[in-house]
Amino acid sequence: MLDRDQDRLLYDGDARREPPIQPLTDGFDDVFYALSWYQAAGIRTLGNVEKVIEPSDMMPMSGLLEKLLTVNDGRESEYVRRRLVEQLDSACDLAYRQFRPRASERVETDEGETWSDVDPDVESNPLMRPAFRQLDQGQAAALIDLWTGFKDREALGRWVRNLSTPTNGEKPDGLLDEIVGNPPLLDALLEQDAETAKVTRYRFGIAVVMPSFLAAARTLNGGERTDSSGATHGAWKS
Repeated sequence: MLDRDQDRLLYDGDARREPPIQPLTDGFDDVFYALSWYQAAGIRTLGNVEKVIEPSDMMPMSGLLEKLLTVNDGRESEYVRRRLVEQLDSACDLAYRQFRPRASERVETDEGETWSDVDPDVESNPLMRPAFRQLDQGQAAALIDLWTGFKDREALGRWVRNLSTPTNGEKPDGLLDEIVGNPPLLDALLEQDAETAKVTRYRFGIAVVMPSFLAAARTLNGGERTDSSGATHGAWKS
């Protein structure tokens, strides 16, 4: 269940997800995978990842981000990642304790409802809940769009408007006005190719978008019904 999703986050990765989750213990191939991992960690720790790794720690030149990238592999980087994995164990345990009263798993058999366990290895929903999968997918898609950049101001405006769902209503007030009132940021969001623009978009994603994503992970409640084979039904609530 939740602990299996956390194991994928820390040790095993998850190639089924789009974008794939690269495990923290191995490091990340580039900064986008680091950004995507941090977002995924927010869901799978119910926002508690920031008790160990704050958004500011994920910024370029923070001293930590460089140790998380595989391009800088070495004994020091491996040690830093291993210590983070160990430190995140407490955050994962806290999420587990917080999660139990927030969702229940009902498993249906031919004889009726039972509380039997569902195999987490055949369950594709994070935390075995469709509501959390929807939040995870919405956040991941928003980050992909941000990383790509926007073709015009209308596309950017639609993206900001649509942040209400993946932030569970926690997006910053007046966000679009702040972007439009900051010409260098606006240019970077609309520039799709320049590497310098990608750096700005990454910083924007970490500093502005990610806190709202973490807040959404803390506030969402979800439940689902599954059959005894582990197949997910469409019912969900948030």
